[in-house]
Amino acid sequence: MKKYIILAAAALAAFAACTKTEIAPEAQREISFAVANNVRARADIISGAIYNNGAFGTYAWFNASDEFMVNEQVDQIGGVWKTKDHTFYWPKTGSIDFISYSPFAGTSDTPGTVPVVTKDSIKYNNLTVASTDVMYADKVTCSSNVDNVRDSLGTGTDSGFSGVPTIFRHALAKLSFKVMANFTEWPDPQSPGDTTKWEITLNSFKIGGFLNTGSCALGWDATAKAWNKPQVNIGTATDPVYVNVWNVTDSTQVTAAQELASAPVVLDTVAQDLGAASGFVLPQILTAASQTITINAHIKTTLSNKKVINEDFVKTIDIRDISNLKAWEMNQNIVYTIKFKPTAKADGPNGLDDSPEDVTITFDPAVADWTNVSTSATIQL
Repeated sequence: MKKYIILAAAALAAFAACTKTEIAPEAQREISFAVANNVRARADIISGAIYNNGAFGTYAWFNASDEFMVNEQVDQIGGVWKTKDHTFYWPKTGSIDFISYSPFAGTSDTPGTVPVVTKDSIKYNNLTVASTDVMYADKVTCSSNVDNVRDSLGTGTDSGFSGVPTIFRHALAKLSFKVMANFTEWPDPQSPGDTTKWEITLNSFKIGGFLNTGSCALGWDATAKAWNKPQVNIGTATDPVYVNVWNVTDSTQVTAAQELASAPVVLDTVAQDLGAASGFVLPQILTAASQTITINAHIKTTLSNKKVINEDFVKTIDIRDISNLKAWEMNQNIVYTIKFKPTAKADGPNGLDDSPEDVTITFDPAVADWTNVSTSATIQL
């Protein structure tokens, strides 16, 4: 079985600074937000679908101390991202710190349910993961109207923002699976024109045992202008491996078995997606006999001599055994591509994992030594 492919969503490290502009007419000084897909950071463009749709919540503080916005709902109104329940205008002096999160929770002017936000922290308390992309944005400090934000290099290049730069990052991990066959047929070297064919049908593919309830606290590092994330060392003192994972509040809180293949799937040599039953998962360390997949498959083999055999394959597998991945981390999009080999394990001298050549049936003939039997007889004439 081939192991896996991980696509780790690269964490954006840009801190969006706002520049001062000339005082505009009051009608143009209403505070709006820009949720951009293209962000200029230094001289490079960092691309990614940061936010697609839906309302988000925001908090703001004037001069880093006075409450300015308290869990205001921000939505697209007339094509502009702006606060829904109240209208806010840029002050003539001072600065405003903004912290946003998604999806919006609670009611304007009251604390939301996800997450708890202060001017220096974002906290998720006992969050049970569902099919929702939980996100938090970089803290942004703006000192004036930001309708025409320019990059910090002073080149005059448009940063891609019109409004408060709001860059969301994923607080959870995203998980999906692809399946494929290593091969479905192989030519018979002894009989040109004949082939051995395999039809692999995946009847069921279940995942389970994932921790789904935990807490996470992010603290603002003003020097690095970034959020400090929880770090856990899962390596050794001499070879540490630090990962960003949540604190699991109750290890008994695990997902029930989820069926990703709702109907039989006939595998091809091209990877195909399984239904995203899980989607988002709590960032967690992979532990023995915890996170598992259960496979129920059927293999139909048509031999080159036209005979047919059928085999059933049912097995529960520890996810740690199919890859060297040690944890699912925050902001990672993890895609396991699992290859099914329809023959026995390749353990021959060639190690051809993607072919059946190492498990071709061969014979080892030998002739046993004669058993010598000596006897004598007397014949009476």
